Amino acid sequence: MKYDIALFDLDGTLSESGEGILDCVRMIFMEMDCPLPSEEIIRSFIGPPMYTSLRGCGFTDEDAKLGTEIYKRNFLEHGIYKNRVYDGMFEALEELRSRGVRLGVASTKWQPFTDRIIDMLSLRQYFSVVGGSNYVNGKTIDGMAPRKNKPDVMNYVIDALKENDSERVVMIGDTKYDADGAAKVGCDFIGCIFGYGTREEMEEYYTIGKPSFVSCPAEIPGVIL
Repeated sequence: MKYDIALFDLDGTLSESGEGILDCVRMIFMEMDCPLPSEEIIRSFIGPPMYTSLRGCGFTDEDAKLGTEIYKRNFLEHGIYKNRVYDGMFEALEELRSRGVRLGVASTKWQPFTDRIIDMLSLRQYFSVVGGSNYVNGKTIDGMAPRKNKPDVMNYVIDALKENDSERVVMIGDTKYDADGAAKVGCDFIGCIFGYGTREEMEEYYTIGKPSFVSCPAEIPGVIL
């Protein structure tokens, strides 16, 4: 076995969620009476925290916080239900778990959304730790250390899964944010080219080595075991 711990991103890795996310992003601009950006920019909202993406589009701090709340409301009302597990993922997770790999979710999606989606998609049984962002509007929701970005969440999940100091860790994700997080944490990276990012971006942002790539969930165990 090559790795003791495997961390999975959520959107574009465990589940196909783009339709619901992008619909709710468009609702932010509509409700705030802002010009809708290009489809390329809209798609870039998949991955990073919503507040960060809105600030990157020129929103003020106040407007980005308002936009995040609009997104959360719409996502809970309808976007969360436009979500499905990728074909072959249940089988891949079961194989990894049965072989003794400790599994965790590391997503920058807001923790309550991450928990709800994992439960809704019947994925909870495979993961010992489910980590999301606990930081919103300048404070944490659980009194723990802030988890603002991918490395924050990854370190939180790794610490919870570790049994000693010689763990072999790999991050599985589909975007440059996952690749960058793995590079900053200092672990190996597997890029899912069936998700929402590109191979080129993941190769560019994984700056500490050469990532592995998989074209479907069924290929993941072969890289990890």
